[in-house]
Amino acid sequence: MRALADRHGRRLERIDVAVRFGAEGRTVKNIGLTGDREPDQHRRLLAAAGRCPVHHMLMGKVAIVTVPTPPAEPDTSGA
Repeated sequence: MRALADRHGRRLERIDVAVRFGAEGRTVKNIGLTGDREPDQHRRLLAAAGRCPVHHMLMGKVAIVTVPTPPAEPDTSGA
């Protein structure tokens, strides 16, 4: 979004993004944009957020592998 705003000369002072897990396994992304923009520019910047590489990575299938690991031994050296 920053690159798009800069490329088109749009004033964008700040971008705030918060991601959390929602109901039914959904990922919820909240985006706050600060700066003078027309409503159409705002919509275009938010649309660009859906095309970023991180968004695509999160939307793809993610495999999570659990590997059993022995617990670490406590440090008894007193250091």
